[in-house]
Amino acid sequence: MAVMKMVALTMIGPNSEMEPVARQMVLTGGFQPLPLDILVNDRGLRSRVTTTTENPYDELLSKISTIWKVSGEMIPEPSPVTISKDFTLTNATYMVDQLSNKMEVWQKRRLVLIEEEELLSAAKLFVEALKGTEFTPKELAEGRFVKTFFGRISNENYQKLMESGDESPIAINELTTVNGNTWVMILTTETYYESTKKLLDAVYFKEFSLKDISDQLEGEDPLILINKRIAHHDKAIKGLAKAAKDMLREHRADYELLFSQLYTMQRVYDVCKGRGEVSGMFLLSGWIPADTLSAIRKTIEEEAPTTTIMVEDTKDITYTGIRVPTLLKNNPLFRAFQDIVAMYSLPSYGEIDPSPIVAISFVLFFGFMFGDIGHGIMLYLAAVLMVKRGMTRRSLGQVMKFASASSMVFGVLYGSVFGIEGLFPALWLSPMHDTNRLLIIAICLGVFMISLGLILNMIQQYRNKDFGRLLFDGQGLAGLVLYWTMAALAAIYMTGAKISDMTANIMWAGIGLMMLLMVFRDILARYLLRQKGEGESVVLNMFEILHNLLSFVSNTASFVRLAAFALNHVGLSMAVIMLSDMVHNLPGGIVMKGIILILGNFVIVALEGLIVFIQTLRLEYYEFFGKFYKGGGNAFKPVSWKKDGLKANAPQTH
Repeated sequence: MAVMKMVALTMIGPNSEMEPVARQMVLTGGFQPLPLDILVNDRGLRSRVTTTTENPYDELLSKISTIWKVSGEMIPEPSPVTISKDFTLTNATYMVDQLSNKMEVWQKRRLVLIEEEELLSAAKLFVEALKGTEFTPKELAEGRFVKTFFGRISNENYQKLMESGDESPIAINELTTVNGNTWVMILTTETYYESTKKLLDAVYFKEFSLKDISDQLEGEDPLILINKRIAHHDKAIKGLAKAAKDMLREHRADYELLFSQLYTMQRVYDVCKGRGEVSGMFLLSGWIPADTLSAIRKTIEEEAPTTTIMVEDTKDITYTGIRVPTLLKNNPLFRAFQDIVAMYSLPSYGEIDPSPIVAISFVLFFGFMFGDIGHGIMLYLAAVLMVKRGMTRRSLGQVMKFASASSMVFGVLYGSVFGIEGLFPALWLSPMHDTNRLLIIAICLGVFMISLGLILNMIQQYRNKDFGRLLFDGQGLAGLVLYWTMAALAAIYMTGAKISDMTANIMWAGIGLMMLLMVFRDILARYLLRQKGEGESVVLNMFEILHNLLSFVSNTASFVRLAAFALNHVGLSMAVIMLSDMVHNLPGGIVMKGIILILGNFVIVALEGLIVFIQTLRLEYYEFFGKFYKGGGNAFKPVSWKKDGLKANAPQTH
């Protein structure tokens, strides 16, 4: 249950030393920049601090990327490289400009050729669409009373346009459909020209000027001329790509090294973008995990001997508006369940991380409700397939694998394979034949989980030094004793166990005493424990007691669903088997029986598996978390080496 301890680190030193230190932080991925105006309390000093937020290497990376774009190749994967002190922003800009100037000219020429080729293709399509009509593009372009729009629109937006067209004075003529786009010619009157143009803009209509198209249609046979021009443009585009490819082939190693150097410095500046400058010295602040502090000190000693560092522990930070980020550190077996916790809310800094407990209890509850060897195997294979095809995150796939393994284990304990019991003896119990025992175990699990939640709340109150709530609160020690006493009395009366009158009286007196402690919680804390603060009124505490009593009963009863869904699983499986037996004697009954069994088991795994997953989350979030967990934490987001969206697809070639 580890929330990593964080410290605020501030470094002050010359720029020449800041960059290598920042680069090391990028490679280790353990530094989250913090705005300087939060940590710098002194107004006079703050007014002298100048900050920069722009990253000068963004533009350089964009420029050098044109080499691969013009060549029609994928942008390379950067790799960590050593940056010498001679690699300054000025030198980097000079090198990139020398390489990219020619490429930028080629890229502009390529874009112009592509645009012209697109116009020629549109002209060709338009001429072919007008074959057999008396209209020409020039006549339509120069029409005084009828205005014509020609262009393409996505198929989805075309449907929206057709619906809108019913309410507008426009005539929509569909010409053809190519690559998910519909080419259309739209006619309207001069009066409605502007409103039609706004309508087309709203559905992202790509218009091609009929005047520009008519200019391309010169000569006796314009189609032959257009085809020649398209072929010429294709040849020119391929020629540019070949020239870029040749240039890239000759200097590939140098270009890829420069790209990695620029990318490294771009990530370094992402660390430094919140830095400030005072009289030639640079300030950089941020959060780091406390266990990385010694490594950073060593790096600073080696790379930045004149840089000064200041470290502030979170308990010593008194500045307002600062929220310490949360970094969870768990065993690899429990790590996947951090996402289950985060779906509810990330622990706030200093709060207990319930991920290990959730990992164990989640798997236990799921297997308890969905215990079956065959269905567990199907669920495991489904998890593997979904992760492999990218249909779900790897962490959720891992959770599903653990849950399916638990299903198989409980299937062995229940003696159940695809809902069929009796193939081998149950090692523990049979849900269908040991229903009462199943209910008792489910309720006992509920009592244990609720008690554990109360104990965790007491630990949290101890950490917060709120001893009044720890001892006298309804979710503290008084509440725990009250809950255990009520659970013991309920068990005694329901089972008919014999206890002496004195024992019963002591237990009822204990319930009354715990309620009194809870009513006067804040008064006792103030006078017995010398805690400061007014606290809440006695009347409000009485309502809180009523709420706690109701929640104890409802939360415990909620765990009955463990037994209910275990029985439900057996019932659904039996229903599928009975349905398959009903068609066995019909013509083709054997085939129908097989189909029903296969489809029925798929439905059980998909539908009931999802329902059990949701019910397990409910037990965790409402019955367990409600006793101790608040959440609301901010995730620790360090600047790392990998940047989202780095690799772009190669441009389309023509």
